[in-house]
Amino acid sequence: MVIGQDLTVTLCAEGGQLQLNAFEPTIGYCVLSSLRMLTAAVDTLTKRCVEGIEADRERCRALVQGSIGLVTALAPTLGYEASSRVAQRALKENRSVADLVLEEGLLTEAELNKLLELEAMIQPTRRQKVATGM
Repeated sequence: MVIGQDLTVTLCAEGGQLQLNAFEPTIGYCVLSSLRMLTAAVDTLTKRCVEGIEADRERCRALVQGSIGLVTALAPTLGYEASSRVAQRALKENRSVADLVLEEGLLTEAELNKLLELEAMIQPTRRQKVATGM
């Protein structure tokens, strides 16, 4: 209905004459009607689908900790080659990045925990400019 009324508004705007558009009442009706329908749709969606939703924090944490994407947090410390190797191995062996980093002795458990601290990863940080000597 809203898409049809959008087309109606478009055609009315095209068919009108500058400031003397005889289709303005139709345009107004269609726009206001569409706004009412969309408002009702958002209210219904909110009440029936959004309110009451809570994240399963433990499940979310487990998914993040098991993600191969965590290797990106290690790349600045380990380097691209080692990080890439760990990521490929984690994917192939279906193991966590953290387990493989510890197994290969690339970092200590304390260093790894500091780099993979989830709360620190989601906070904005400012990178220091590196002098290139150019």
